[in-house]
Formats: sequence, structure tokens, C-alpha cells
Amino acid sequence: MEKEGNNQRWYKRMAFLVILVALLSFGGGYIVASKGILTSTESTDLEWAQSQGFLQEGVNPDQQITQAEFLNGVMRRYGEWQTGLAVPRGAENHWAADVYALAKGKGVVDCSCQIKPDEPITTDEAVKFVMLGVNTKANKQLTSFEEVKSWIKQDGEALVTYQDAATLIRKMDELYRYHKLIPQEDVVS
Repeated sequence: MEKEGNNQRWYKRMAFLVILVALLSFGGGYIVASKGILTSTESTDLEWAQSQGFLQEGVNPDQQITQAEFLNGVMRRYGEWQTGLAVPRGAENHWAADVYALAKGKGVVDCSCQIKPDEPITTDEAVKFVMLGVNTKANKQLTSFEEVKSWIKQDGEALVTYQDAATLIRKMDELYRYHKLIPQEDVVS
């Protein structure tokens, strides 16, 4: 009888230890993942944007991006390339002239936009390009200025960095994929 009682205690202890180890393993993994120790969203957004060809490789993530570079990334993700569109004044004879023409033709660049391809882009300008890019692609309002601005959480006059640009373009891509606004072969991870 005593041996049977010892066996039961041993099994209970073992079960307790197995459950304890499982809980600690799960909890530890959750803490590591939630703290970002395993992955860093900031670096992966930039790597993702570069690997997809939306932003150039080898840039400093904290460096300011120009309006033309940012708009190029937005319109590359937008897709639907067309030629023969009118180039807005200020972008003529610029490497991004076709990008500006497409953006103007698709409504991503509106009449209030100041065309300044080689100047750094402000948060408000970048947010507007992304918002218009999403909403015109969907042909309805899917997002708002405030929602897009919350993706990078900074002052509207702050200049956009390559890291900020990557985050905005990736979130734009996620909305396109979620709402099935891009062909299946264009879906990227």
C-alpha cells in the first residue's frame, strides 16, 4: 500500500514538473517574441521594401528620402503602369517624370501637391500619397489621413526617412493584399 502511494506521489510530481516546464517554455517564448528579441519590425520593413524594389538598397534607414524616391515606391506598389500621360510641371526632364505622370493620372498626386522631386518629403505629403494611393486603387475610401499617419506616429512637418517610407509602403501593400486590390502574382510576403 505504501509503495502504491509513493508511485502516485511520483506521478503527480512528474505531471506537475512537465506542466511547469511547458508553461515556462511557452511564457518565455511569448516574452521574447513580444519584446521583439526574435524579430525587429523596423529593420524588416526596410529590407522588405528593398527586396521588392520599392526602395533602393544600401541606404541609411535614418536618412531623409526625397519626394521622387518616395513617390516611386508608392507607384511601384500601386502598379498599373501606363505611358503617354502628361507630366506635371516641376517633374519634366526628371528621372521620375513617368512616375509623377502616372501618379497624377491615377489621382495619387492631386492639384494641391507641390512638385519638388529632389527635396525631402514631409510626413503629411507622404501620408497623403499613400492614402490617395489606397483609396484611388480601391475606388472608394478604405483608409483615412489620420489612420495612415498613425503608422509612423510623427509630426506632419517632420521629414520622412527611408525607414518611415518602408513602413508606409509595407502597410500600403498590406491593405492592397487584404482588400485583394493587387493581382495574386503580385502578392508578396
